[in-house]
Amino acid sequence: KTSVLIRDGVIEDINRDLNGGDMIIAGKGKVLMPGLINTHTHISMSLLRGYAEDLPLDRWLKEKVWPIERKLTEKLCYVGALLGCLEMIRTGTTCLVDMYYHAGAIAKAVKKAGLRGFIGQGLIDTVSDDRTSDESLRESFLTAAYKTVKIIQELNDSKIKPIVAPHAPYTCSDELLMKSQVMAEEFDTLIHIHLTETRREQAMFQRNYGYSVVEYLDRIGFLNGKVLAAHCVWLTRRDIELLARRCVKISHCPISNMKLGVGGVSPIPELVESGVLITLGTDGPASNNTLDMFETMKIAALLQKHNRWDPSVINAQQILDMATVNASGSLGLGKIVGRVEKGFEADLILVDIRSPSLQPIHSSDSLIANLVYAAKGLSVDTLLVQGKPLMLKGVFQTLDEEEVYGLVEEALEELDIKPSSNS
Repeated sequence: KTSVLIRDGVIEDINRDLNGGDMIIAGKGKVLMPGLINTHTHISMSLLRGYAEDLPLDRWLKEKVWPIERKLTEKLCYVGALLGCLEMIRTGTTCLVDMYYHAGAIAKAVKKAGLRGFIGQGLIDTVSDDRTSDESLRESFLTAAYKTVKIIQELNDSKIKPIVAPHAPYTCSDELLMKSQVMAEEFDTLIHIHLTETRREQAMFQRNYGYSVVEYLDRIGFLNGKVLAAHCVWLTRRDIELLARRCVKISHCPISNMKLGVGGVSPIPELVESGVLITLGTDGPASNNTLDMFETMKIAALLQKHNRWDPSVINAQQILDMATVNASGSLGLGKIVGRVEKGFEADLILVDIRSPSLQPIHSSDSLIANLVYAAKGLSVDTLLVQGKPLMLKGVFQTLDEEEVYGLVEEALEELDIKPSSNS
């Protein structure tokens, strides 16, 4: 039974004897913890939830996702992002890393919701196996990326930062990858990229260049401490050594990897042993199909235990750290958010533990285990970002839930998705 004093968005004191305040949020029967950080997602794809199902990644992208994405407008991406923000607030996420089209519109939705976000325009300039570059496509995407940075700067919100987001090594030429590095240096931002999500990607690079994807990226000078790589499923021991040496951070997305049947399991124990900082991501709502980070924490743990035939290979505290302190560290926020400590900004959630599935609590270790293995996103009662309530006792404070649902219905009419097999 401890009180937390928040002033100007920062935790000023943690004490048993605090009294008063302009606003008092009762925490009886609840646990106060850091807000969860989703380090890889595409929240506008909330509009595509349930649309492209039960397909392998290559067909999922080429036959379903990429064709429908050609219909997306700024307005549609904004509406999809609002729906994504609504879900994240409801399920305990206070910060996200997002790469997608019309990223400026996504940043505006994140600002409206009040969340913390790292937002980037996805960059692509090739879709062929030999990675032949389309110069006009590259320049078009780079122009959109610079526009996104300008929009985010004009939002004048310290919680929202631009990132540079080359989609993947198999959709970006060397020139685009290195221009991404130049842009990241120019604006002092992170670089976010999909990496070795499938065995096919590894085979392509081995066939074309005689190197693994990670080895190739290292040879062209792409890998460094600014890179946050999503997935990293198909890795060799040499790849792991290179990622560790270059201080690359990883966003592990177990649910989308399993759902899309990528066939492998990210070697998290070896990565951790090598000193690579591991964080967690949901991926997009079209491949997960939720943005619930509590669900992702549980699956991340169970997948490693099952795959290694070893229940001790990873523990609940390690998983919780991946969704909080590891994630904040990967984003350069390690001394700002991710902990309930004096001097940290108040990105916090209250989890209602007066629930049959979260009782009893035998000890502090038991509490951590319950949060990772038994809690659901819907267990979250209240969510704050920089001390501002975005949800209070289950009621949204910054977004009108019914208004968002209405906008989603209008967006679906505009998208005009036709029923088909595997849809």
